[in-house]
Amino acid sequence: MDLIQLKIEKDNSITKYIKIIRKFDSSLSIGTIKQRIDENDFVMGFDLEYYDVLEDLDGIDKKVLFRDMIKELCRAGAQVSIYQDGEMISEEDLDNWLETLDIIRQQIECDIERESGER
Repeated sequence: MDLIQLKIEKDNSITKYIKIIRKFDSSLSIGTIKQRIDENDFVMGFDLEYYDVLEDLDGIDKKVLFRDMIKELCRAGAQVSIYQDGEMISEEDLDNWLETLDIIRQQIECDIERESGER
């Protein structure tokens, strides 16, 4: 499992950050997000191995949406710390890992097509 978790430094713009996070994951309550920011806890997590066939059919890539959410948080002024499996990483490390996962996905799709005779 590739779990990415976020911490957000407490400041006076928590309301903006909550709105951005809930746009990505509405299952998190406003109170929970606020409490986690206040307590310097992981605000949310995302499993990079997450896959939903219906989203895939609709052309939705949650990894891209997750990365876009982080960018939006940073543009809003949030001091975001990113953790992969419990270790802090940089945005560049995250981007490199997402690119690697995409390359692996593409290779697997090519292998499946080749083995099924579609190529």
